[in-house]
Amino acid sequence: MSQDKLWWYLLTPALLLDEQLALQQQEQRRQPQVLCENEGQRGRTVVQLNPAAIAAGIQRGMPEVLAQTLAPTLQSRDYDPSRETTVLQRLAQWLHQDIAQIALYPPNGLLFEVAGLRRLYGDYLELEQRLHQRLRRLGVRYVLTAGDSPLMARVFAQAGQSGVVASRSQRQQRLAQINIAQSLLPLVSQQRLQELGIATLGALLKLPEAELGARFGRAILAYLAELKGQLCPPQQWYQPPETFTERLDLLTEVSSWQQLLFPLRRLLQQLEAFLQSRQWSVTQLILCAYHRDKSQTQVTVAFALPLWRQRDMQQLVQLQLERHQLPSPALEIAVQAKTFSAREAQHQSWVAEPHTEKYAQHDLQALLGKLQSRLGEQAIRQAQAQADWRPEAAQLWQPQLSTEAAPADLVRPLWLLPEAQPITLDNWQLQWGPERIQTAWWDTEAVGRDYFIAVDAQQRQGWVFQSQQQWYLHGWFS
Repeated sequence: MSQDKLWWYLLTPALLLDEQLALQQQEQRRQPQVLCENEGQRGRTVVQLNPAAIAAGIQRGMPEVLAQTLAPTLQSRDYDPSRETTVLQRLAQWLHQDIAQIALYPPNGLLFEVAGLRRLYGDYLELEQRLHQRLRRLGVRYVLTAGDSPLMARVFAQAGQSGVVASRSQRQQRLAQINIAQSLLPLVSQQRLQELGIATLGALLKLPEAELGARFGRAILAYLAELKGQLCPPQQWYQPPETFTERLDLLTEVSSWQQLLFPLRRLLQQLEAFLQSRQWSVTQLILCAYHRDKSQTQVTVAFALPLWRQRDMQQLVQLQLERHQLPSPALEIAVQAKTFSAREAQHQSWVAEPHTEKYAQHDLQALLGKLQSRLGEQAIRQAQAQADWRPEAAQLWQPQLSTEAAPADLVRPLWLLPEAQPITLDNWQLQWGPERIQTAWWDTEAVGRDYFIAVDAQQRQGWVFQSQQQWYLHGWFS
């Protein structure tokens, strides 16, 4: 066995309940809550419970009726292993920005191969601290362990021995003290070993393998080889999806988009992790609210500037949702993102630089994005140059925003009048011209004009033209 192999295992014993608690207000979290499942003749039993339920004396495996007796205000919901597996995949995606080799052990376990990360982080302490920070941000209760094999790390987690022990000898000492009941052996094998007086893994490891094989068969020999790291089954590593679609169960009906901002924050955190692991940005999100009658309400949120941070996306989403209403209460919320762009590297200097044009463009785009989210896409427009010789048809106002300046090959005023106004040339002094604009005879609105730049009596610079012996004012220069 290679000496540098190291595996970490993350066990989240109440992952589904922790996900639900994270969507609740602080007052509601203080109430005793449990998730229960039906166990045949035993009836409904407690599978997961929050700290308030533990403080009330409720234990895992306790009948639901007894739990309700201990805590009259107990909130009980159904445990759904498929939903917990979905949350586990979301957790793997969240941690994938730090660790590439992640294997899922549904419904509530993740295995990490970390030996290759030592060169990146320098030591395991920095990686451990980073994982603790990310998990605390999600509010997940967990046990993080290390082992010389995947099975050893899982056994430590099953025994609740949290902590990443760096010394190989210390891990071996801890392993020897593990009770057979926490060994992850089949229940039948556990009972047979206990009948023989073998109560710990240390006692099991001291027995001759030939004798164990003869008495218990090859299964226990394979178990021991896997525990020691002599046999390592192939792992199916987690592969993040190419697009982002995440959905949350709200547990109770929500009647407005404003009330959905809190659960949306968690989904946008997940989107940030998705984008960060790929160094991508996004310019459009689709928000979906699912209703009791199976219908859904969609809101498309467009950003004028490519974004990837949760706080930036949250601000613009909130501004845009202020203009929308839910037709009926929602039971679930989802966020979709399908179109992405590569993130541009930001080069920073130790020397203070002036506010360059590039940063001014960035600030302008950010402002336009906020205005667009608050007022709507159609409310913010800009002029776009058109391939037409007639000045009044040479630009089009459209909602697609861009901060790039239009080509300035021709001398044109920024301010065109809605309609050309007749003028008397005696009040003007021609400065430059003429510039002839004449369209083809087949044009339905054919024009023939000679344009000049001229100054009036108040020294204002205007754009005038002559057509059919009449002079007109068409615009003003700044």
